[in-house]
Amino acid sequence: MSGSEYLISELRRVRESMGLTQESWGERVHFSAKHVGSIERGERPALPNYLGMVDKVFGTGFMKFYREFVIGENDPVWFREFVDYEARASMIRLFQPLVVPGLLQTEAYARALLTSYDVVGPAQDSAIATRLGRQEILNRESEPCRLVAVLDENVLHREVGDAEVMREQLTVLAVASTRPNAIVHVVPTTTGAYPGLDGPFAIATVEARGVGYVEGRLGGKVVESPDDVAELDRDWESIRAHTLSSGQSRELIMRMAEKWT
Repeated sequence: MSGSEYLISELRRVRESMGLTQESWGERVHFSAKHVGSIERGERPALPNYLGMVDKVFGTGFMKFYREFVIGENDPVWFREFVDYEARASMIRLFQPLVVPGLLQTEAYARALLTSYDVVGPAQDSAIATRLGRQEILNRESEPCRLVAVLDENVLHREVGDAEVMREQLTVLAVASTRPNAIVHVVPTTTGAYPGLDGPFAIATVEARGVGYVEGRLGGKVVESPDDVAELDRDWESIRAHTLSSGQSRELIMRMAEKWT
């Protein structure tokens, strides 16, 4: 039994042990009975917003279990090590020229992406739960991670899902850029060729040292060598030199969100 399967079974067991119906449970945690039922049947992933409310209302420890045993179970083996660094990072700098980064994706956008990769059914739900669960590092009450994200403007133009999915995703992206611990920059299409065209990467600051992750078509690579991380730092600064300011980037993102209406 996977961690996510055990989590679902425990949510159902605890509810039943309290003698609560899905309706009464849902009323207490401010989710619909339909939502509760779909989670317990494995049709919908149990996400941090739901688990956090359950813990708050009933004094359970589902978020702790989620962090320790569910997050990362659906990530590729080569990415799991970086997910661990990511969870402990004080700052993450990332560059993504192709799609909205996982740390900023909406559920609908993530689902559309996974569908395009032929990840469907329970595997898709588990992968979404894992991906959205990673976003907790930006929302934690104690020392939330600082995020600096750079996107190529083409990410804003590439339709993932449909217009409604894109409008929601870009609106969420713009709102995220107003948070005190998040900055979003966009490299405009007028830039032409620049170092970022080599592909996406991320640099996590963990205990005062940098750890990188470079994505590839057949897998990814965790970068820990100081010399290699320094090279990623240089690439990062070169890319940043081509970006719009955070304010200009936010305005562009909002204009594009309106385009998808």
